[in-house]
Amino acid sequence: MSSFSVHYTGALTSLVASPISFNARPADNPLSLLDSCLIPPENSLGEAINILKATEQAQLQESSKPTSNEDSSLRKVVVKKVILGIYANALDLYLSEASHAQNEAEWWADIEQSPRYTAMYLLQTLPGRLMRVFSVIHTQKSSKRSSSSTLLPSQRNPPSRTIFQPSAFTAILFPYMHTQSSSGLVSTPSDMFMNPIRSRWSRGSHPHSVATYLGVAYNGIMGCVDRVYAFFYFPLRLARDECQIKRNELEKIRNKRAEVLGKLVSLRPQLAAVLDDTQSTSSATNQEHTLAEFLNSLLNATSITQPEVTSLATQAQDILPIIHSVYTGIFTLHRKSHNEFLDTRDLRRPSRIALLWPRLFLLPPFTFYCVRYLYASRASILDGAQETVETVRGFLRDWLLEPVKDVIKTIRTGGEEGIIVRKEAIAADLDSLERMTIALVKDKLGYSTEQFEELSRQIRQGDLTAVLKIYEEDIKSPFKSAVKGTLLRTAFVQIQKAKVDIDQALAGIDKLLKSQELTFAFVGVAPAFAVVYITGEFLKNLFSGREGRYGGKHKRMGVWLAMRRIERLLVLQPKSGHRHADTTHNEKSNKSESIPPLTSGLLVLSITHLREYALTWLHPRSRLREGFLEDVQDLEDPSLGRAEKLRVLDRMWKSWGEELGWFSMATGKRMR
Repeated sequence: MSSFSVHYTGALTSLVASPISFNARPADNPLSLLDSCLIPPENSLGEAINILKATEQAQLQESSKPTSNEDSSLRKVVVKKVILGIYANALDLYLSEASHAQNEAEWWADIEQSPRYTAMYLLQTLPGRLMRVFSVIHTQKSSKRSSSSTLLPSQRNPPSRTIFQPSAFTAILFPYMHTQSSSGLVSTPSDMFMNPIRSRWSRGSHPHSVATYLGVAYNGIMGCVDRVYAFFYFPLRLARDECQIKRNELEKIRNKRAEVLGKLVSLRPQLAAVLDDTQSTSSATNQEHTLAEFLNSLLNATSITQPEVTSLATQAQDILPIIHSVYTGIFTLHRKSHNEFLDTRDLRRPSRIALLWPRLFLLPPFTFYCVRYLYASRASILDGAQETVETVRGFLRDWLLEPVKDVIKTIRTGGEEGIIVRKEAIAADLDSLERMTIALVKDKLGYSTEQFEELSRQIRQGDLTAVLKIYEEDIKSPFKSAVKGTLLRTAFVQIQKAKVDIDQALAGIDKLLKSQELTFAFVGVAPAFAVVYITGEFLKNLFSGREGRYGGKHKRMGVWLAMRRIERLLVLQPKSGHRHADTTHNEKSNKSESIPPLTSGLLVLSITHLREYALTWLHPRSRLREGFLEDVQDLEDPSLGRAEKLRVLDRMWKSWGEELGWFSMATGKRMR
C-alpha cells in the first residue's frame, strides 16, 4: 500500500486489533493465519475472502458442533480487517488511477503547447500511423472491396474540398477524426489572403485586362503557397488537436477518479464507527447489517452497479457474498474496464521504443561519422590532448600549488623579512649619517664627549639642528664656504638625511604590505580555487546524477504547482460534471464550510504529491521535513474546513516559500 493509505488508515488499525487470547490459537487455524495480517494487501484479499468462505462452509457442514464465542469473535475481527483492507486498497487504486491520468494529461499538455515537441511526437508516431494505413490497405485487398468502402459515410460522395478537410487517408493517420467534426480545423491561407485581393481585382475588370491577368497569377502563386503551408503546418495542427483531445479525455478520467476518491475519504468516519466495537452493543446480526450498509455506501461511492450486490446489501443475510462482490467489482471489473478504456481510446503515451526510435535510428550513422572524423584527426586530437594536459598541469603548479605554498610560508614565517627595503640597509644609512654628522660637528664646533653623546641621540631621532646651524652660517658667505668645503659637507649630510627619511618611509610602506601579505596571498589564489570548485561541482553533478538541493529546480517547480493548484481548488471548489447546474440556497450557504467530493479528491492528489516530495527529497530528521509534513497532515485532515485549510496554505507559503525557492518559480520555464 502507498504511504497515503497507510497514513490515512493507520488510526483505524487499532480498532481491529485482536485480543491477546486469540494469539494462543493453533497455528493451523486459517482464521489465525488471516488474523496475523492486520490489513491484507490487495493480492491477498481475494485469498482471504476465499478462506473465509471455506471456513464458513466447513462450519455449516459441522452444524452439530456449536460454534464457540472465541471463533465467532475471531471471525468478526477478520471480516473487519478484510473490509478495512478493501477500503485501504480502494483508496490506493483510485489514487493511482487519478495520479496516472493526471501525469499523462500533463505529458500530452507539454506536447501540445510546444511546436517542437509536437513535431517530434509526429515523427515518433509516424511508423505506427503508416503501419495502420498499410493494414487498412491489406485488409481491403484481402476482402476484395473497393477503395471507397473505407471512407466515412459523409465522405463516400464528398463535395469539392480543400486539402484542409479530412480525407480517408487523413482519418486513418489520425483516428480521432472519425468522431470529431472537421469544421473546427484550421482554415486555408487563401481564405485570409487571396479572397480580398481577388475580389478587389475582379471588381469591374475587363476579362482581358492587366488586372485580370495579375489576379490569375496571384491566385496561382497563393495556391502554391497554400499547398506548401498545408504540407508543413496541417499535420502539426492535426497532431496538436489529437494531443488536446487525449488531454481532455484524461482530465475527465482524472476528475471521475478524484471524485470517487473524495467520496471514499468522506466514508472514513462511517468506517471508524463500524469498526469500533466499544460503541456498538447490538447483536451480531445488527453488526453485519451495519457492515453491509458500509459496503453498500462503498459501492455507491465507486459507482459500481451490480444488481446482485444491491439485493444482498438490502437483505444483509450474509456478509461474505457482499464482500466478495465488492472486491470483484472494484479490483477486477473496474480495473479491467479502466484499462480497456485507456487502450481503446489510445490515451496512453507512446511506448519507450516509439519515443526513442529516431535517436536509435540516427545514433549508428552519427557514431560512425564521429569515429571516422576522430580517426582522421587523430594527430591533431593527440596534440590537443597534450596541450590540454600541459595547460592543466601548469594551472595546478603555477596558479594553485605555488600560491598555496607561499600562503603557508607566509603563515609560518610571520612576515619577518622585508618586501621593499631591509632593516640592515636602513641601519647602515643611519650609521653613515651619524658618522658624517659627528665628523662635521667635531671639525667645526668642537663638542665635548657629553655633547657628542647627546648629538648622537638627536641624530637617531632625526634632529640635525647642529648641522643646520653650520649650514646657516655657511650660506652667509657661500663662495668662501664652498672653497673651504664646509658648505658641500653640510649639503651632503642633508642629502644623506633625505636618504634615511626615504628609507624609513619605505620601511613604513613595507610594514603595511607585510601586515596585508596574507590577504594578498589569498586574493592571488582565490581565482584558482574558484575554477577548481566550479569544475568539481560540474563533474560531481554530471557523474553522480543528483538533482540538486531539495530535489532540484524541476522537483521544486512541481511542488510549487501543487501548492498553487491546492489553493485554486479551495477557492473555486469545482463541481462534478454530471451534477445539476442549479444549486439550492443550502448548498450556497454550505460552500464555505464543506468541500465537494471532486474538490476533495483533487486535493488528495495534490497533497499526496506534497507528501511524496517531502518523504523523498527533504532531509530526514530535519525541522523543515517535520514541519512540512505536519502542514501536509493538516491539509489532509477532513475535519478542517475550507477557511482553515486556506490558512494552512498561507502558513506554508510563509514558512517554506523562501527556503524552497517558490517565490522565484513564476519566472521559470516549464520542463517536459
